[in-house]
Amino acid sequence: MSRRPLRTFAYGHPWFYDLVTGIGSLPVGGPRRLRGLCAQRLASRLPPPAAVLDLCCGGGAASAPLLARGFRVTGLDCSRQALERAARSYPELATVQGLAEQPPLAPGQFAGVQSSLALHEFHRPARLALLAAALRLLQPGGWFVALDLHPTHGLSGWPQQWFVRLFETDTAVDFLASDLSADLSMAGYGSVAVETLAMGSLQLVTARKPFPFAVP
Repeated sequence: MSRRPLRTFAYGHPWFYDLVTGIGSLPVGGPRRLRGLCAQRLASRLPPPAAVLDLCCGGGAASAPLLARGFRVTGLDCSRQALERAARSYPELATVQGLAEQPPLAPGQFAGVQSSLALHEFHRPARLALLAAALRLLQPGGWFVALDLHPTHGLSGWPQQWFVRLFETDTAVDFLASDLSADLSMAGYGSVAVETLAMGSLQLVTARKPFPFAVP
């Protein structure tokens, strides 16, 4: 996985990471609104206190809006340090360490699963495994919501292109060349819908785990 020039610097200097995130989130109303987009979409489909999983939760910034709405939230991440930060900031958040593509969780225990700005960190084989794992963890009729990059082109696409070149890895390039909605359908999800945001540079994708066919 090749690294971009400013990625290591950004992660080593939180003020710079927060500055970049703040600038990038302006088209959707700022960092707080950005981190709450998945929660807002899930809240329109699920009643609290439904159980929701935040995949790749990091420090819990995208889990917080779910908690504030009264959901029972589990945050999964591969980083112990990130989960410790999340637990300190949000004591009501249940945390689990593990891989998103191989989560150490029992099937069918969540009404909703969210992934906020994480899918582009995975190459396609691992991303497909993550989508399949999320489907297993959902209850029938449960909802999967993901916020992530969306390819933009022409003059309106140059900010995204430079951002990817400077801050992201080759997984983001791979993600932008893929079709997330098609991958969700292939994984077995139904009711797949895509909304583009931030002048087309972000996508908010919603999908549902189908109910099993009734046996006559």
